[in-house]
Amino acid sequence: MGATVNTLSDSASTLYADGQFESARTLFESLAEQGHSDPALYYNIGNCYTRLGEFGEARLWFERSLLFEPGNEETIHNLQWLNTRLTDALPAPNDPLLHWIGSQFREILPPEHWGLLAGLFLIAALLLLVLRKFKTPAWSWRAPLALSSIGLVLVLTAQTSMPQSDKVIVVSNNSYGYSAPDANGTRILLLSEGSAGRLVRATEDWFYIGLSDGRQAWFSSDQWDRVFPINAH
Repeated sequence: MGATVNTLSDSASTLYADGQFESARTLFESLAEQGHSDPALYYNIGNCYTRLGEFGEARLWFERSLLFEPGNEETIHNLQWLNTRLTDALPAPNDPLLHWIGSQFREILPPEHWGLLAGLFLIAALLLLVLRKFKTPAWSWRAPLALSSIGLVLVLTAQTSMPQSDKVIVVSNNSYGYSAPDANGTRILLLSEGSAGRLVRATEDWFYIGLSDGRQAWFSSDQWDRVFPINAH
């Protein structure tokens, strides 16, 4: 399986270097469809879409890459460059507090490493309790209590640092907002490609989205895509 993944990735990179961006995108996205959570993969897909001139899709994939690796300077640079091309696009509202805190934790360590640290502290606390019971009962409770407390804090940190996002991006050329989830309803606004918002709620075919300027409207879900969870096309 690993060899297949590496082979596909290498083939896609070769196609990209040869200027065959659509073919490279197809191969890279086939890896994403298999469930690979790799910020470098999402970054490469974003680059393919940038080369193809599909800036809404490019922004979507760069945002996905940053969700898993918030401090990556190359991705930040590419997204900033892309935003200079999306001059009519509406920026996303600020991240909710817990999402922002989680991204700060992920800049330090990925969630699985926080979880590993938590496990080590909790195991160390358990070992000290066992030693206290069978070897030296005069030992203080302070050390195992401190270690277990740190371990529990790290468990909470690991949970908080798990990638999560309610951000959605316009991936079509534009998207009309409606006052109700009905294509025959009243159009109340129009957003251009690459605009972003926060998903408030969803039905089968419609997203109710909050925008950075305070407005809310219903949009066809076919014209938007969620940053997370990740669905490749």
